[in-house]
Amino acid sequence: MDNNENKISKKSLMFMIFTIVAVLMAGTFAWLSYRTQDTAMVLTVGDIKGLTVTLKPYQIKGTLSPVSGYSSGKVVDVTAQNNSTSLADNFTLYYAVETIDNALKNAGFKYTITKSTNNGSSYTQIKEGNFLNAANGKNLEIYQENVPANTTYKYKVYIWIDSSAGNQSSMQNKSFVAELRASVSQTLYSMMKDQAVMDNISSTYVSNSNGIQFNAISSDTNGKGVYIRSGTENDPHSIYYYRGAVTNNNVLFANFCWKIVRTTDTGGVKLIYNGTPSSGKCTNTTGEATQLAATSAFNGSYNSPAYVGYMYGTVYPYTEKEMTSISAVYQYGKTFTYSNGTYTLSDTKSFAGTDWASNYTGLNNNHYTCFTTGTTCSSIYYIFYTTNSTAYYITLTGGKSVEDAISEMLTNSSNATSSTIKTAIDNWYSSNMTSYTDKLEDTPWCNDRSIYQLNGWNPNGGDTTKYLYFGGYGRAYSTYSPSLSCNKNDAFTKDNVAIGNGKLTYPVGLITVDELMLAGGKSSSNSTYYLNTGSGYWSGAPYRYSSSLANEFRVGSTGNLNSVNVYLTRGVRPAVSLKPGIRFASGDGTSDTPYVVE
Repeated sequence: MDNNENKISKKSLMFMIFTIVAVLMAGTFAWLSYRTQDTAMVLTVGDIKGLTVTLKPYQIKGTLSPVSGYSSGKVVDVTAQNNSTSLADNFTLYYAVETIDNALKNAGFKYTITKSTNNGSSYTQIKEGNFLNAANGKNLEIYQENVPANTTYKYKVYIWIDSSAGNQSSMQNKSFVAELRASVSQTLYSMMKDQAVMDNISSTYVSNSNGIQFNAISSDTNGKGVYIRSGTENDPHSIYYYRGAVTNNNVLFANFCWKIVRTTDTGGVKLIYNGTPSSGKCTNTTGEATQLAATSAFNGSYNSPAYVGYMYGTVYPYTEKEMTSISAVYQYGKTFTYSNGTYTLSDTKSFAGTDWASNYTGLNNNHYTCFTTGTTCSSIYYIFYTTNSTAYYITLTGGKSVEDAISEMLTNSSNATSSTIKTAIDNWYSSNMTSYTDKLEDTPWCNDRSIYQLNGWNPNGGDTTKYLYFGGYGRAYSTYSPSLSCNKNDAFTKDNVAIGNGKLTYPVGLITVDELMLAGGKSSSNSTYYLNTGSGYWSGAPYRYSSSLANEFRVGSTGNLNSVNVYLTRGVRPAVSLKPGIRFASGDGTSDTPYVVE
């Protein structure tokens, strides 16, 4: 088989159509004539362990006359064998009708389906129908069934004219041309698998020999299509993701439109909200129509690093103090001891507030103070940021250090309180999605609060003139290396505590900055990739904490990835993940014909 034939074969496989031709044509006989050719054909669809449907014979030919029962009609044998060890599979039998004379739309022109569950030893009739609703150029569905894992079903499909159904003379010398087809439903995961190419090599839309360059936006030379995330290609479920100016990742599910973002390491498929359908189409591409109706702040408060959390625990709010008018000589300690309710500074340095502008840059190792001329206090203050006139600090009590505060706010948060945006998403889900929860997987939604640069929050040499930056910032602005791993405390799940924190009310979250990078986003504008809508919306990824403001990643109005203060309102696009094995019933992913998940 040459390359062109290989391409044609693969394309046929992607369409998931298996054909048995049943040609019944007018001839010199009194009734319909047919041809027969005993040619078996087999097609495996989806994954290699999926459902195999065999139809035999390939063509039928001969005379079709009125008979008293279906067993005297013409028969096609169908075998549905599911070799999966865990997943049920679904298939549909239908006639693809090329032409049918109106006289054959008669209650006496019938099909009958029988089924065997004992490997063909006996068959039982399971359905009988007619061609009253058949139409030229249309499909006539006749049967659908789920085949359990590791199970084989056999069927016989008869076509016949019922001699007891009144006068059949009108059917003489009429023509019926059709194909009996078996269409096997496909998962979105297997569909993406069929299309995907590695992202670390050159390919049709990637010119660099090392593959996609994540320090640049997506383009016709830097990624457009479906890709395999390098490093996962040998995993049980490789990660596939859409990138660039794609238009074939639309899904209609739960009466909403969605965009496919990527697959999960279990074989699930992550979707991002894309508005409501119109006449079964998902044509939303820009503006507020792609978001929930109401915008939302990420968090109503902003004066603590804790507020970058999708959920958060202890809050240490900042306070600022103007220093240059203070004549007293304050003590600034490198470390402290704590006993009987009292902090005692050690390794101190001191200077007057009036000398602040000349000395504040020297506090990188001396962050602790009582803001007095002494070295003892019941509450101690940690200076994390400075300007030439002002100190920004948090208050510590009970012997706690800045490391304790960072742990309680970020790295080991109790996640006791929902953010403003989580509450908004939960309310939407409660009103619209609960009846679809059984189709969604409890996969992690990452709110990565890992630290890229502590700067002034590092008590040992931390530069108090620089901000705190989170892990997503480092990957998006420095290393250009999107990651799909997540700290367990930041991996928000509903019940799955094996891989997440189990803190969610519902299995829904927000897209991460890493997923935005995979899709084609960067700090610079990108007007063409599929996640640009021309309207700003939230990501679930922390960006930084400045002197006084918590900042989260967002997608800007030009498709760029940037930060925004958490108290500002922006668009909300919830994300969900379909369970492994969930199949689509129809569609090709375009906006006019989205994949339909029922």
